[in-house]
Amino acid sequence: MEHVSTQDSALSNLDDFNMNLFQGETAAIVKLNDVGVDKLMEILCYNRPISSGRIYIGEQLVNRHDYSNFTRNRISIVDRNSKLISDLSVIDNIFLSPVKSTRFMIRKKQQLREFLWLCNEYGLSSVLDADSKEITIFQRCVIEILRAVVSEAKLIIISQLEEVLSKSQFAAVKKLLEQVARHQFAVLFICFPHQYLSHSCDRCLFIHNGHDVKVADRHNQYAMRSLLSDYISVPAPCTRERTAPPLLQVSHLYLETFYDLTFSVAAGECIGIRGREEKDFLLFLQLFQRIRRPDIGKIVFEEKDFYQCPPSPNSILIVQRDLANTMMMNELSYLDNLCISLNLRLNTPFRSKRVLKGIKKNARETAGNLVDARSIEFLTKEQRIWLLYERLCLLHPRLVIFNCPFSENDLAIKKYIAEIINLLKGKGIGVVILTVENCDYLNVCDWILFF
Repeated sequence: MEHVSTQDSALSNLDDFNMNLFQGETAAIVKLNDVGVDKLMEILCYNRPISSGRIYIGEQLVNRHDYSNFTRNRISIVDRNSKLISDLSVIDNIFLSPVKSTRFMIRKKQQLREFLWLCNEYGLSSVLDADSKEITIFQRCVIEILRAVVSEAKLIIISQLEEVLSKSQFAAVKKLLEQVARHQFAVLFICFPHQYLSHSCDRCLFIHNGHDVKVADRHNQYAMRSLLSDYISVPAPCTRERTAPPLLQVSHLYLETFYDLTFSVAAGECIGIRGREEKDFLLFLQLFQRIRRPDIGKIVFEEKDFYQCPPSPNSILIVQRDLANTMMMNELSYLDNLCISLNLRLNTPFRSKRVLKGIKKNARETAGNLVDARSIEFLTKEQRIWLLYERLCLLHPRLVIFNCPFSENDLAIKKYIAEIINLLKGKGIGVVILTVENCDYLNVCDWILFF
């Protein structure tokens, strides 16, 4: 990629971006922020219009500033989102390639021989079963890598798998990719600074605001830790002694994927619950929305049975994964967004000008002139998250459940979210974090439960 810049109203853009990758090389792009990364992955996979520069794949010009043919390149991306067809077996998913034409006649015996050769070559005989349709996240990542190998992809992009795999699983994936690279495949990791320390790549490229700011190879990577130290900031773990009775108690709960789930949360305490897949959390949220009941087990909230004595409105609030847009309405003013659901807390239609004036006065102390905004469309992510925090303070719940709050956010936003959670804990609000990530900012949790 030579001096590539883009102009896209939907995504953040690249700005004079340069990158070289070679066959058989493992490289890493370290994101100092999220600007331009989505656009980079898009134009690597598809020859979409660029405003300046040139892109070569296999020494052939595939895209330039004055001509883009919108074709697809042989590049595979492996990330948190599955690209497999759930109704197909492992072997069928491997040989069904989205970037290479599939044979019209499917020869099952030949496919099985090739599958067994792949498993033997990469030491995967104990990991994959050719006919299985039930797979784990780790197996899914392995299958997508093998699919890229079978489809003869020019480049395999690994995007932030550290957040969805355990350390041992990610180490196994890296070992597999090292073997794949020896067969002249190029491998590109996309990660944050704190994740790069677990990699061992031939070269590393820093990207900031869509521009390549520094390149380091194996010969000068001894200085990487000092280079990255300015961008790595992990909050110290916060511990709290339990002096108050538990706010929430979940005892021996059984429901579909939950087996003997038991934990408790005190006021001002944060519990992290780490699962394998985000779909498992749907059941958990339905329990606290009173949509489902456990098959076996008991939930006690404020020393009362959760189902026999329902808690008062806004006592338990659920914040969905997209924090910056949760319960936000762009067409409403800042103050109107701040007061959403306040009528449930006051148990009366919310029309009091006197109360509204007091809320506006308090909000102005922290948000400044933003409280006068007639629309929140122009607010940044940080400002939207602060608005959500102010609303939570206004509603003053006893318990807040965050569904994957750190997912798909850059390092600065993750740090900001951790600070907000610490502020909620300081106000005596219990917090439950549902996550599938290995995120350093989970240090905000007093306890972490794995299931």
